[in-house]
Amino acid sequence: MKTYLTAGEKRQLRSIFLKSMEVEVKEGQPQIQKISGAILDEAENKAIELTVISFDGSGENILARLLELPIEEYDFILEEVNKVTREKEFEEKKTR
Repeated sequence: MKTYLTAGEKRQLRSIFLKSMEVEVKEGQPQIQKISGAILDEAENKAIELTVISFDGSGENILARLLELPIEEYDFILEEVNKVTREKEFEEKKTR
């Protein structure tokens, strides 16, 4: 598993959210008006694609194989993926 995202990978992941948002500016501040719930699965899949480079010794069909795992195992892997992809995690790693 990768321990970081490149700037380009971060932008790929962020663009998934941005394309599904409706933002309105009120009193000079942007406010999210609407976001598609379906986008969460797409973003989760992309995060896995960007960070998990091998599963059980193979780099093939990683997402499909992860989706066949018991939920507890999948959630553990997703938690590790989120540690790499979340913005807060980037900031903590940069200051170390």
